[in-house]
Amino acid sequence: MPSATLDLVTRGAAPPGAPAVHLVGGRTLSYGDLAALVGTAERALRHNGKALVLCAGDRDLPTLVTYLAALRSGHTVAFLPASREVLSEYEPEFILPAPDGAGNPVDGDYEPVGDVIAGVRLLRRRAGRTAEAIFERTAVLLATSGSTGSPKAVRLSYDGLAGNSAAVVRALGITAAERAPTTLPITHAYGLSVVNSHLLAGASLVLTDRSPLSLATWDHLVRARATSFAAVPTTYAAFGPAHADLLGRTEIRTMTQAGARLRDELALRFAGLMERRRGRFFCMYGQTEATSRISCLDPADLPERLGSVGVAVPGGTVTVEAVEAHDRAVPGEGAVHYRGPGVMLGYAAGRADLGRGREVDVLDTGDLGYLRDGYLYLTGRTKRIVKVLGARVSLDDLERLVERPGHPAALASGEDDVVCLFGAGDPAVHEVQRRRLAEALGVPSRHVVVRRVDRLPRTATGKVDHRALTAAAAPREVARWS
Repeated sequence: MPSATLDLVTRGAAPPGAPAVHLVGGRTLSYGDLAALVGTAERALRHNGKALVLCAGDRDLPTLVTYLAALRSGHTVAFLPASREVLSEYEPEFILPAPDGAGNPVDGDYEPVGDVIAGVRLLRRRAGRTAEAIFERTAVLLATSGSTGSPKAVRLSYDGLAGNSAAVVRALGITAAERAPTTLPITHAYGLSVVNSHLLAGASLVLTDRSPLSLATWDHLVRARATSFAAVPTTYAAFGPAHADLLGRTEIRTMTQAGARLRDELALRFAGLMERRRGRFFCMYGQTEATSRISCLDPADLPERLGSVGVAVPGGTVTVEAVEAHDRAVPGEGAVHYRGPGVMLGYAAGRADLGRGREVDVLDTGDLGYLRDGYLYLTGRTKRIVKVLGARVSLDDLERLVERPGHPAALASGEDDVVCLFGAGDPAVHEVQRRRLAEALGVPSRHVVVRRVDRLPRTATGKVDHRALTAAAAPREVARWS
């Protein structure tokens, strides 16, 4: 047995007869049922040494079972696409194909092994060259946000998964009575944290792979008696009267938000909505590089601390380090650093990097922010500081300055001291925004231009894809996502 493992199934938090997974259609798996499935997967994952297990699915029972079995067996799970490029770079010993077959390998390097796991059979790499060894404490590889092609991955440890999950359990007060739906991809840190923290607490999961806004999802949440709901800002922004009515039919008493900044009016709206239900709405902040969540705002701190992402999760510490200020910087603003449970081991670009140990103790988040009475307020990204006619400005700060509900807009820097406003709302509103930006920057109006698009590009986690905007801001570049 490898020296580093993590058991989220039979660790003793829940008795074998307690509910573990509520499936679409009404079937419920107990912790005993789940342990039996995990045991089947463990037998298929037997290997002479620590193996890399690539899971190509997401929010389905085979993926959940294989993930849990791999952790308990001391292997490393890679939530990466099963593309030829990824397989060549990372050389996984095992692949769990996606249930629908999409994006699965088509070459002959892998062969079926073991019993069928919830309808899907594992693939093992055929005998041949032995891949390079994996650092014993490496538990999970997650793609970094915005990575394309052969993804750069974040290396997370068993201790990091367990420590950050325990911190989330304490911050949210998760008990064994909770039933948490998988409304977020478990291939990303926020969604995976929902799975880990609730299983660690002996709670149950409501397994669904549908959109968190679909009527089918909400019907499942009602039938399975879900008690919580996790989502990113784009989901909450699209939450309409019909969803509010459906929420009233559920037993949901906890809502959490992370993934990007939530507009203040939305934070107040949902805080009020949950308060009327005698529930709680948590604004949270996290990064893949921190395993998941870094800070949490207690609902009792609203509206006094509106705009804050709260205080560090239990066991964590947030500091703000001095950096060169931009022209509209808030007093005390600097680079946000984090030390605590879940800080990554480091990055990986391929199999050769998996043998490396811990390379990061204090995480430089890449975010700008400031602390007030221990509460963290985020102001932007360090990479989004640009110069316009010699002035250092934060594009994130300027976006907040002109944002208008119902009129999506985002900024990117072009060439020759030009700021591009990409607008997907009323052109007249965007023209007002353009003039306001030129006034705030103190530059001639020609240095702020508007580019009309049908929609703003977004990453897989729902954030505005500023990398795509920057590319489209170049002269003569066409926005292919519009």
